[in-house]
Amino acid sequence: AAAVSARSGLEVVNVWSKDPEGEEIVVKTLLGEYVEIGANHGRKVYKKSVASGQEVIDVFMYYWDDRDGPAFAGWWFGNQLGGTQVWSHCASDNMSPPNTGWKVPWNGAVRETIVIELKQRGPGGVVA
Repeated sequence: AAAVSARSGLEVVNVWSKDPEGEEIVVKTLLGEYVEIGANHGRKVYKKSVASGQEVIDVFMYYWDDRDGPAFAGWWFGNQLGGTQVWSHCASDNMSPPNTGWKVPWNGAVRETIVIELKQRGPGGVVA
């Protein structure tokens, strides 16, 4: 799926943990590959790709601006775009999802183990 996405010019990001075995289920739900599916509030929206054999849980990573107040501004992981079920938040206005600084739960402490990296971009381009 990543190669097809790269050829179409869509961004692919990878969410991983420095301690995958030590993470609780909510963090494990966030881990994986996300493909750009659109835009929201001037930033790209990503949806988690589901590998065969995995439980199908819709997970989106998206940006929300400060229209609902400064506490809601930033990048989110949730079950739908702008929904009320959210798992993680990063108070950043970066154009791309921040590499670190994600809180789990969304109003909890920053999890230093969660890392987000751009995997591929552009027509066949790979970003290292």
